[in-house]
Amino acid sequence: MAWTYRPAVALDDRQFKHWHELLEQRTGIDYSQHRSILQAGLVRRMREVDCEDYDLYFEQVCARPQGMAEWSALVDCITIGETSFFRQPRAYALVKHYLAQRLQRRGDATLDLWSVGCSTGEEAYSLAMIASDAVQDSESRCFVGVIGSDISLGALAQARRGQYSERSLARVPEALRQRHIKKLDRGFQVVDALRERVCFTQANLVELQRLPTMAMDVIFCQNVLVYFRRERRLRVLDALVDRLKPGGLLVIGPGEAPKWQNPRVAAQRISGVQAYVRQRVQVPVTARA
Repeated sequence: MAWTYRPAVALDDRQFKHWHELLEQRTGIDYSQHRSILQAGLVRRMREVDCEDYDLYFEQVCARPQGMAEWSALVDCITIGETSFFRQPRAYALVKHYLAQRLQRRGDATLDLWSVGCSTGEEAYSLAMIASDAVQDSESRCFVGVIGSDISLGALAQARRGQYSERSLARVPEALRQRHIKKLDRGFQVVDALRERVCFTQANLVELQRLPTMAMDVIFCQNVLVYFRRERRLRVLDALVDRLKPGGLLVIGPGEAPKWQNPRVAAQRISGVQAYVRQRVQVPVTARA
């Protein structure tokens, strides 16, 4: 006999308040305008553990220490969003041009990039492709290292495997695809030489003191801050500036922090991209069309 899930009972106002406060406290994500998304994530995970009561599940998630594993599983359900390689072409064009200029102007031994909120890894590998090719084109011996950070352990596990569908790879230029992607019996995988340049680590933007502290040439943080309240966005951005090398580049999503200002960075006037360069000697950044 065919079977279906019973329709989910809607969160009442009290339950929504409790869940919203818990999730924002622990992840920084503000669901006040996204009630349906919050409920959908809860229902998906609650069905997996055969629980139909929001209050009972809340108690299970909040229990210490036994609830921590379930909390991690819930985070996977509510935070892993759709992503793909080279999702914002203008932003990657900016990074490519910036790296070419940076390699001409300095003799450091490493080129360090950070994908903040990397999800399942496509963004971090996109940055690694661009940086690796920039080093090769400049005939530099500079070592490329990319950090991909995310709150979701499930997303990070998938990122480390580096296996993706044809759909995820749709925007990868053919030349990069030939060098950095190999065909599997099912799907595709990032080649080992590139995967070895990328390190994935768990990081929660609520816990600013625990973010990676290494100084970065490029910090790429898109489609993350839009889910935070303005005050938290500004604190996170200031913390990211702390982690830029002099002359380093910060790229965020267009419109994610329209009135943010920090005296240590200079805004870059580039259509469709919101980016800043850490002050020292100004590094000209002009993306080519």
